[in-house]
Amino acid sequence: MVKNGKDQENKKKAEAEDYYQKRLEYGQQSNTEGAIECLQKAVDLDPEFFDALYNLGNAYYIGKGDFDTALKCWERALEIKPNDIDLLYNLANAYRELREFDLAIEIYKKVVKISAKDHEAWNNMANAYNGKGDLDKAVECWQKAVEIKPDKIETWYNIAVLYYKTGKFDLAIENCTKAVEIKPDATVLHQLLRAVNNAKDSS
Repeated sequence: MVKNGKDQENKKKAEAEDYYQKRLEYGQQSNTEGAIECLQKAVDLDPEFFDALYNLGNAYYIGKGDFDTALKCWERALEIKPNDIDLLYNLANAYRELREFDLAIEIYKKVVKISAKDHEAWNNMANAYNGKGDLDKAVECWQKAVEIKPDKIETWYNIAVLYYKTGKFDLAIENCTKAVEIKPDATVLHQLLRAVNNAKDSS
């Protein structure tokens, strides 16, 4: 009896995997509905199928713009793998796009607790703080990001822009200059540097 139960369970898992793989065909055809149908069948057959739940959430969010349904899928997936970095990223980024900055920040904090050297998480957390208007925290997170990856000019640029907008021109010039040293031919950096210098001269 136990063996039959185990066989049935294995059969369901195998069917779930088949549906999970089949969704790739629909994905290649940009057929969101078909992909969702396959993923949903995979989850129905194997409710603990993390990858199917994760991708079902992605399909609802990216393919249909349905955050509420995506969130339900991702939350179920989190119960299975609460420390999955990609899943936490998706949740945090979605909250940030929806301007739910506090929720996004809370999840980015989980990411950096799991992976302290994840410069992208620090960058994204800075963007969330910037979005809610907490500029000091935004700079703090961006500075943490450049400590980890000092050659990422986008981070230096973001810090410089924030200082420029808040009238801290010397700090803006300092950070923009660091970015220019890394990438001397980046036009956008020279444009920002000129704008800051002009603003400083006019102040």
